[in-house]
Amino acid sequence: MARTFALLLCLAGLVLHGHAAASPPIDPFASSSTVSTGTNGAAAFSPKSPAASPTASAPAAVDGLALAAEYAAAPGAQPAEQRLTYKGVATTGYTSTPLTTYGATNLGCALGYVGDNFTSDYVAMGPSFFNQGYSCGLCIRLECDDARCEQPGRTRVAQVLDYCGNCYDADLTIAQPLFVALTGRQPSPNPSALISWEFVDCAPYSNGTIKMLVKQGGSAYYQAFSFANSIYTITAAQLNGDRLVHGTDNYWSWNPVSTIDPAGPFTLDILGSNGQVLQVVLPALVSTDLGLQFTPPAPVPAPSAE
Repeated sequence: MARTFALLLCLAGLVLHGHAAASPPIDPFASSSTVSTGTNGAAAFSPKSPAASPTASAPAAVDGLALAAEYAAAPGAQPAEQRLTYKGVATTGYTSTPLTTYGATNLGCALGYVGDNFTSDYVAMGPSFFNQGYSCGLCIRLECDDARCEQPGRTRVAQVLDYCGNCYDADLTIAQPLFVALTGRQPSPNPSALISWEFVDCAPYSNGTIKMLVKQGGSAYYQAFSFANSIYTITAAQLNGDRLVHGTDNYWSWNPVSTIDPAGPFTLDILGSNGQVLQVVLPALVSTDLGLQFTPPAPVPAPSAE
């Protein structure tokens, strides 16, 4: 089973931040750095079903190449200096109303929880950076590099909550409140701006513990889960010793050999991109707060004054 799982990881393409990750060990759980164990019984996390959740409207199709050409030709629209790693066009989508805490379940990342810092500041990524769903929940810093911005060089931190099939390369579709905060202007009549952006650590902007959403439509032979509010990418997961398979919809599916006993308990292990494993015992397969979080990275010491 361990060799089979290693092959599945390779096929899944565990690529973080647009770069290939190091080859995983045969058993990533056995070789991880630490294991945190908890017993879960929290009932505070209870998102509405995806069908009934209040969500943002789908973003409109974006032709990034055409937008870039239009901006390059427009007088007074030349970009300021590009300061961050990736360069693209940010176009508004969704509605002007911020998401609710549980309002992102119908978006491309199927996250059952959105932290307070990201209900207005969220983005959709295209195929070049969505990374088969592994970019879901990551944080990015955006900078307005458009001369039409109120303050070129202004930055905001946002979270990846959705997939944009029409976004070219590093282009993004972004929430309307984020566009206004970043550019200092309303999206009408020009709903796009030249930007640059980069991935950043989520730990300073995320509060609380990891939440698990159970996908609707499960049975005694199949269940699927998504995980939100993790400060690291979850690169592998297992339930009662069975490896879960990550899909491009960002759900982790469980197809055990035997039927699932709803009486439980269920032992869940999740592996973070930092090499740490979190383990929790679940009394039932319901959407819940896991009550655990990965250990944040140590703060970088400030340079000493000479």
